[in-house]
Amino acid sequence: MTILYNCRHSGDQYRITKFDSEMNPLSSYLCSLEECDCPRGPHPTCRHRQMLPKFIARQHVGDEWFLDFDRGGWVQGEAHWALPEGVTMIVMDSPDRVVDVHNAIADAVGEPEVIDSLTTMSKYIKRRL
Repeated sequence: MTILYNCRHSGDQYRITKFDSEMNPLSSYLCSLEECDCPRGPHPTCRHRQMLPKFIARQHVGDEWFLDFDRGGWVQGEAHWALPEGVTMIVMDSPDRVVDVHNAIADAVGEPEVIDSLTTMSKYIKRRL
């Protein structure tokens, strides 16, 4: 289950909210670089104080970006998942689709396409008897 966090500015502190894989809020804590109101707040550090500098450095406070703290990656919110006009999504549901991906990239940059080697080679391979 992927857990995501986002950060909002709340007065002189920041609010870090934890979301489950269905984007339901699980918990939310006010924190600063020095303190946090989470259960680990009295300890020298907590995960909220570890992730706050990441939000600030990437300038993702109060926007649609979420931090996957456990994996160390960033996820853009659902409102921006739509593809730009003229862009087609290709699903890699089988190894045969690799040629489709290559050809889509080749079309985008104006390079020649890869010909499906299995059908082409079967026409030109000499058979040994």
